[in-house]
Amino acid sequence: MITITCAACGRKLFRYQKIGKGKLLHCWKTRISSDYTIRDGDQVYCPCGHHIGVVEGPWINLHGGSFTVRGSALK
Repeated sequence: MITITCAACGRKLFRYQKIGKGKLLHCWKTRISSDYTIRDGDQVYCPCGHHIGVVEGPWINLHGGSFTVRGSALK
């Protein structure tokens, strides 16, 4: 399980079950266990107002550099 936080303010955005070693490019909605973000249509924002990503079907496409990751992924 990993914790995704805002790069601007450090607040928690998601608790996410990542599988594999690759970069985190998007989050599958079904693997998000806790969601602390704000949605405006298909746009995803941190509570501080920083733009995090866009909802695209079954996943959230994350903007690189807008978040940091802590924790470890499943292999």
